[in-house]
Amino acid sequence: MDYVGISEKDQQEMLKAIGVDSVLELYSAVPKELMQPLVKEDGLSEREAWEKIVALGKKNKFSDFTSYLGGGAYDHYIPAVVAPILSKSEFLTSYTPYQPELSQGMLQVLFEFQTAICRLTGMEVANASLYDGATSAAEALLLALRHGKGKKILVDSNLNPRYQSVINLYGIETMPLCLGDIDRDTAAVLVSYPNYFGEMVDPRGYFQKAKEMGALSVLVANPLVFGLFSTAGELGADISVGDGQPLGLPLQFGGPYVGYFAAKKELIRELPGRIVGETVDRHGKRCYVLTLQAREQHIRREKAKSNICTSQSLAAMAMLLTLLWYGPQGLPKLALENYQKANELKSRLLKIPGFSTPSSLPTFNEFVILFPLPIDEIFPLFEREKIIPGLKLDSHSLLIVVTEKKTEADLKKFLALSLKLTKR
Repeated sequence: MDYVGISEKDQQEMLKAIGVDSVLELYSAVPKELMQPLVKEDGLSEREAWEKIVALGKKNKFSDFTSYLGGGAYDHYIPAVVAPILSKSEFLTSYTPYQPELSQGMLQVLFEFQTAICRLTGMEVANASLYDGATSAAEALLLALRHGKGKKILVDSNLNPRYQSVINLYGIETMPLCLGDIDRDTAAVLVSYPNYFGEMVDPRGYFQKAKEMGALSVLVANPLVFGLFSTAGELGADISVGDGQPLGLPLQFGGPYVGYFAAKKELIRELPGRIVGETVDRHGKRCYVLTLQAREQHIRREKAKSNICTSQSLAAMAMLLTLLWYGPQGLPKLALENYQKANELKSRLLKIPGFSTPSSLPTFNEFVILFPLPIDEIFPLFEREKIIPGLKLDSHSLLIVVTEKKTEADLKKFLALSLKLTKR
């Protein structure tokens, strides 16, 4: 089979029909530094295309570095059971079933995913997933603007900057979250838990004030945190969103990931995406159906509550399998191990002269350390030992992540190299 692209004439006719002069105009929202020159290779045979793909693949290099990078993507252990089940053809090839009730297996998976998310977050309803955590956060704020009379959106100033950029891309105007600014004109307050710097800030004061003013409360959380700390429901959130990447999804150049979205029951008809429900067929046997999915998402976009009409089914399944594998006893142990190891490294680093942290707040999974030397001078020392010491925030500070995969030997090596810095 050959693939033959459109001709130059076809392309020009299509551009004329939609009213633009060039293909590049269609990508005006994409930052210029991310744009690559268009490659015009037409008429490759299947064999030639395969050879080209293999050649590109050979450029990949396997990294045996120990990484302490984080900031939204984390290196956690993925249970061995996850990949074989995901690879089963009935799951791997099932995208968007246009006759959904025929896809009982995948519908059951999504129903169980929703149930797991509700139990994890302490919320009453959940959808069958969104693209990623940033999309979920933006959709939560759109929901709040539709739901109430307020127009102000107050957002945690320490929210992951990538989440904030997606919120901006949605055209949502935000203000920094301040307790005194929550008033009757507020549509939503959004708090991250933990925030971008790993700090655990108690959101209950913000959420209580929002409730008094008739605004919705949105919690953006690393799902692993609910294994150890209070759930979104216990904190008083109306909506709980985040990215499921820490549970079952590997580091893979930014995705695909899976956004979870849970809320109080009264908001169920406002939720974006789809919701799978359980019922019985005419024989009384249990079965699954698409309970809620607004058709406007497909055919009347200007009237839709959300233009998201799909889900990250395979990634959601990876998260579900991981949650089931750990279970209600294992997940708290996993969360505790992450909390303890991260705080152990932090406390030992702070005992080294010249090292400090800008915050006294408790942290989960990651933390900020100010180094006595410029970060650009520190990286070569660590890289010679095949270590990426963290995510550079500025000239002297790193955001450092420690997960359950780091051993005591790993931490001792990190500390030994850090101690060397004080003797230079």
